Amino acid sequence: MNYQDYMMNIKDLKKDKLLNKKDLLDVVINDPDLDIDNFKKMKVNELRDHFKMTHLIDGKFRDMRGYCFSCITPLKADYTSSKSNNYCIDCL
Repeated sequence: MNYQDYMMNIKDLKKDKLLNKKDLLDVVINDPDLDIDNFKKMKVNELRDHFKMTHLIDGKFRDMRGYCFSCITPLKADYTSSKSNNYCIDCL
């Protein structure tokens, strides 16, 4: 492994990740008490609300609603866009 590959792997470990529908359905698959068919019909925002988690940060699931989903800064009421309440104006 060369130096650049090593540095990219370190960046990937520390990077936060916005959970998509596939990630959230993987959580359902790993829990035998949940029925996957009901969750497949849900939208990704509904899944995030149901599980109360939006990001994977440092290997832990976190609920970052109220923060910009891209830069993870707190959203201000006068700083949000009418298009989406999950991103600040700088990240749109």
